[in-house]
Amino acid sequence: MKRAWWHRLLLVGLFAGTLGAAAMFGASSVSTWLDQNAQRADAEHIAVELEARIAELTSEIERRTSDDGVRREALCFGPYVEPGTEVYAVMGLDGCVGSTQDP
Repeated sequence: MKRAWWHRLLLVGLFAGTLGAAAMFGASSVSTWLDQNAQRADAEHIAVELEARIAELTSEIERRTSDDGVRREALCFGPYVEPGTEVYAVMGLDGCVGSTQDP
């Protein structure tokens, strides 16, 4: 039985449409994957920066809450000075510079 020309044209059209749809969905999936991959990389970079900042702040807390740190904070930023001690606050230094005078 011989097929009509329009029947062949219909099969070719359906085949071409199926290939086109597959290519369109495939391109969309690849684009989505690339976007998600870029977002994941950005999130990992931000996480590394935040972990470094957390470590820095944890170190700062440990330094300030140690016995020497509490003493330094009291001398520099509070009205608490030991007898015979002169305290100088110097900009740019991490804390104050203290000087004890001998009697």
